[in-house]
Amino acid sequence: MARSMVEVAAVPKDDLHELIGLWLTSKIDAGVPLEVATRFANEGRLEAALCRPDVQAHLARIDGRPVGYVVTTENPFGLQPEPEIAIELLFVDPVARRHGVARALLATVATLAERAGSHVVVSNVPTQSREAHRFFARLGFSSVIVRRVVGTTQLRRRLAPQGSITAAAVDQLIRRRRSLRSVGGSRAS
Repeated sequence: MARSMVEVAAVPKDDLHELIGLWLTSKIDAGVPLEVATRFANEGRLEAALCRPDVQAHLARIDGRPVGYVVTTENPFGLQPEPEIAIELLFVDPVARRHGVARALLATVATLAERAGSHVVVSNVPTQSREAHRFFARLGFSSVIVRRVVGTTQLRRRLAPQGSITAAAVDQLIRRRRSLRSVGGSRAS
């Protein structure tokens, strides 16, 4: 049986419903609760991000059915002298994997990079996704940086002045609690 041909086309900014539907599928596939992903999509934040002028979205179809997408940005940080194309999102529906969908989407990204005069294509790959790492490595993507992420609350806590609560103060508090417990425990006898 012959493989169906993968067709890739740009998603018009005024017709994002199929892409958003597939995006919801990708979030559920990644373990995000449906309610959370739906709320994000319904609040319009996804649509607003996709409508920015530096963002391009392409949808892959097999037999007219949407099966994957890629979202790219041009020069995401604006700090490099040469233009860069960054793959922000890439997803292929699990039932359509191993049918050339990701390769077709990446061929479109390569065309976008050539048109923009970019000599590089950048992609952030989730740390836990071994399959994605292998896929990108087979295509020649190499690791350039390690991107570390921290929650804002945790960062604030770590940046707090050391004088506000010292290790000695914590030790003193622990000793005081232990002594109060031991005194309370001996009275019950």
